[in-house]
Amino acid sequence: MALKAQNTISVKEGRLFVDGEEIALIKTFEANVEKNKSEVNIMGRRMTGHKTTRVNGTGIATFYKVTPQFVLIMMDYVKKGNGLYFTLQAVLDDASSGRGTERVIFYDVGFDSAKIAGLDVDSEALEEEVPFTFEDFDVPEQLKSTF
Repeated sequence: MALKAQNTISVKEGRLFVDGEEIALIKTFEANVEKNKSEVNIMGRRMTGHKTTRVNGTGIATFYKVTPQFVLIMMDYVKKGNGLYFTLQAVLDDASSGRGTERVIFYDVGFDSAKIAGLDVDSEALEEEVPFTFEDFDVPEQLKSTF
């Protein structure tokens, strides 16, 4: 069966949870797994081979600046040494697509940086980008893979 336009998923229907609490101030969220590879030279072959040796989980989230949440997380680390790690859950659930729900859970998420202060005369809404790393993930609920 062919793809129908109504089967595409509106990402505006997404939600993000941090340690089980929905974060309404999310604007964008992206997480990636990148393979780290070693080069393997093989006798008699002109092309270099590659062996995956590990993977690295990274991402970036953009939030509307409406709370001091990320500043306080970083300040807690600077002042007290508390290195906080979180569980994030990204949910895609566009009921009109008929594709179901997808949940991806990210474990041991550590925020890499936070904007402590920022002003911008040309912006309509103040935003903050928060890069992060994660150490594991699961997909307990997946979109339908057939049409």
